[in-house]
Amino acid sequence: MRASDVVVVGSGMAGLTAALAAAARGRSVTLAARGAGALAIGGGCVDLLGYVNGRIVRGNPLDSIGLLPEGHPYRIIGAQAVRDALDFFEDVCRRHDLPMSNEGGENVWIPTILGTFRPTWLCLASQDRRLLAQAEKIAAVGVRSLKDCHAGMVVRMLGRQKNLQGKPIVSLELPSPFGATHRNITPLDLARFVDTEQGEEWLRRGLEPHASSGTAFLLPPVLGIVRTREIWNRLSEGLGCRIMEMASTPPGVGGLRIRRVLTDALAEAGVVMAENVRAVRARVQGNRCLSIECEAPDRMRELRGESFIIATGGFFGGGLLAEPGRAREALFGLELDAPDLVEDWSTPNVFDAQPYACLGVRVNPRLNPVDAAGAVLWENVFFAGRSLAGYDFVAEKSGNGVALASGYHAAQQC
Repeated sequence: MRASDVVVVGSGMAGLTAALAAAARGRSVTLAARGAGALAIGGGCVDLLGYVNGRIVRGNPLDSIGLLPEGHPYRIIGAQAVRDALDFFEDVCRRHDLPMSNEGGENVWIPTILGTFRPTWLCLASQDRRLLAQAEKIAAVGVRSLKDCHAGMVVRMLGRQKNLQGKPIVSLELPSPFGATHRNITPLDLARFVDTEQGEEWLRRGLEPHASSGTAFLLPPVLGIVRTREIWNRLSEGLGCRIMEMASTPPGVGGLRIRRVLTDALAEAGVVMAENVRAVRARVQGNRCLSIECEAPDRMRELRGESFIIATGGFFGGGLLAEPGRAREALFGLELDAPDLVEDWSTPNVFDAQPYACLGVRVNPRLNPVDAAGAVLWENVFFAGRSLAGYDFVAEKSGNGVALASGYHAAQQC
């Protein structure tokens, strides 16, 4: 049995942020982690709000929060809470040498390995597409045996972008540093290799013959996980050109960079991480939670606390469970407002906002779970991240933004 001021369940963006923010307030914190969390498959940016009702958000996304439905997490906690969370996160990243920022006051459009662009709020300087606009020539870089990133396709898609037309756009394939392998390699394999001196030198030698002051190299996310900023600066200065990274499919190199920063900060703050445990049930008495029972490889564990932040994710992460005509939260067994007919959980157009994506736990402004009448169920329990009702993170491009903001806000209530 372990007792803490705050028990956080979940190790994604919401859980890690909540644990760190609670520790920053002087609370003793235990974090129960089942695995690496969704950051392990994430792109490494903070999407705040890219679309509202299918329309691109223009200007500062914070100014568009008022356009969202009342039950949206941003509306519930308020724009100031979102601003505070972003400031907190930026400061943590800056102190751990992974500066993520937004200098323009509006969404940044970043390139993807499909040769398209998508909106985000906080990203590394190496992902801002404005670097492409400043370049005289663009070289999309692939690596032999690297799956899911084909330089030729990137070149074809970039050639359709109006603001890039007239610029020479070419493809460049580097030899695999691993030679012939029994499987295709991933950006994560390369990022771990480039984190070494040998790997950085391999990348520098591959790019150097094609470098010029007007060239922008467009790479998969391979600039390391631990030394990303250092490698980017050294290559950019040494080659005398612009070095950019594209957002990629899982495994999420960018997300693992953020996770590394947050877990390092948690270790510095003295947060206890109970790893490889699965929260299975909550023990409650009256309107308070007493503990969370967890399955560990060796035995059952009971985590006691004064406050509990639940950031166990949605249907994908196992925080929400679905059955025919029914959906519920996994830990406390809360029933969700799911349509009776399963066919009403989705809409025919896959690009529309989906009803099932908005299923989640109903909360008040403190993020306590509430019943249909708005009454608090457990006064020392707070939900954060994908477990929350009222938003479609895919359609809105708001996933890490809601996770970050709600995790931070929940910690302020403890």
